[in-house]
Amino acid sequence: MGLLDKASGTSSKPEAKPKAKAKPKAKAVAKAVPKVEEVEPQVEETIAKPAKQKKPKKEKKARAPRPSGLPDGFEICNKLDRTMSWFVNFAWNFGVLLAAIFMMAGDTSVITTILLIVSFVMIILNVVVLPFKTGRNLGQFVARIKFINTSGEKASPFQGMLSNSVGILALFGLLFVTVSTSKFGDKDAGAGPIIWTTIGAIFLILYIVNWQFAKASQYNQGLYDVIFGAYLVKHVPEKGEKSSGFWAKFESMGDYGDKFAAKREARRVAKEQQAEEAANETETETSDEEKNKPKEKAKPKEKAKPKATKK
Repeated sequence: MGLLDKASGTSSKPEAKPKAKAKPKAKAVAKAVPKVEEVEPQVEETIAKPAKQKKPKKEKKARAPRPSGLPDGFEICNKLDRTMSWFVNFAWNFGVLLAAIFMMAGDTSVITTILLIVSFVMIILNVVVLPFKTGRNLGQFVARIKFINTSGEKASPFQGMLSNSVGILALFGLLFVTVSTSKFGDKDAGAGPIIWTTIGAIFLILYIVNWQFAKASQYNQGLYDVIFGAYLVKHVPEKGEKSSGFWAKFESMGDYGDKFAAKREARRVAKEQQAEEAANETETETSDEEKNKPKEKAKPKEKAKPKATKK
């Protein structure tokens, strides 16, 4: 029991708490003041930048003045050539068409329909296809004339097409006006007659304006000739310029035109010679009559009357 009492006695005594060790006080160390180094003012060296070199301005190329007027080496076609070309084109463009129209007035059949189709094909061939392909129409092939520009080259095909279509459009315009004006006041027709009459009037006005331009121009240039700067001149084939195949047949048509022009020129010369001979004969007759006339005797001079003396 003694051991138990000792044990209980020891356990009943409060345990002494261990004393906390005193922490050593840290000595205050004076902070080192950083030395301010004197910085010498650095002078910034300004590096001179090289000046930007200005790019030289591109000099505008001096445009060569556009040639104007009739180029050298070409001759304006005469009135005979123009007349011949006009007649050939008129016969080609309207011959079949007029025949079909007269036949339609009597009876409309399959033949008239075929003729109308053929006539429109012929017009398109002469007004559109030939100018775009060769620069000339059928009448110009026969008369040996062509359109050129101020540089002496082939004129624009649009100019040829427009110049060749002036007469055709004027004819259609006349038909539109005559047919449409008769339907004015018809309520069932609506605005159709007014529209077609306006279109026809425009075509007729263009024809009149073109004619006035040609009349006032020194070189007989129409409206579209002036716009495109084109001249209708005599066609002289250049060296090495040869047509072959189908187009050569059009070139050979110029032979017929040359023969016709030669006959016309021969007739003109013959008429001039006859006129000169007739004038010479009349002069000789008048001179012979004057020689055969008897000379009239000179009348004696009248004697001067004596002046009356005053008394």
